[in-house]
Amino acid sequence: MPDHFAPRKGSVDHVVSAPSSPITATSPDACILRHVARASRAVVSAYDPALAPFGLTGHQFNLMMTLGNMGPMTVGALAEVLGMDASGVPRAIRPLSEDGLIGVERGTDRRQRLLSLTAEGRAKLDKATPAWSRVQAELVDALGAGRWMSLMNELRAVRKAATSCSTRKPAGSDED
Repeated sequence: MPDHFAPRKGSVDHVVSAPSSPITATSPDACILRHVARASRAVVSAYDPALAPFGLTGHQFNLMMTLGNMGPMTVGALAEVLGMDASGVPRAIRPLSEDGLIGVERGTDRRQRLLSLTAEGRAKLDKATPAWSRVQAELVDALGAGRWMSLMNELRAVRKAATSCSTRKPAGSDED
């Protein structure tokens, strides 16, 4: 799907002419969805080529790094840490599980699945980490370490606001 808000070939990524009306925090030009989605796509496209030689995408590396750093987790716990819906975790881990990089075991509750990094997964993560580190360092250098640390805090505030937004269906709610 094309990015309708991305700059076009030969264009610059800033406003060339003055907008017809002043930009406010609630105007379409300040759309949170638009700006966060664009930033997300740009960040993913910086990491993906670096991780591709290891057979991983940025999302897969992030998932494996989370399990590597935090240890075995249930599907729900991993989903919460990664900020994704638990129903999407099985699809995200399937190729990693099929490649023997992530183990899936039954939890204490028969319905639970416990996910963990396998020895092969740890080895692949260790091999890919220097490539991730290079991209991370380049992006932090471009932003400035202090600015990145501040931006992480601001992104936490955005996530908190989004998760408490009135349009979100509360967990366990069957109301329409």
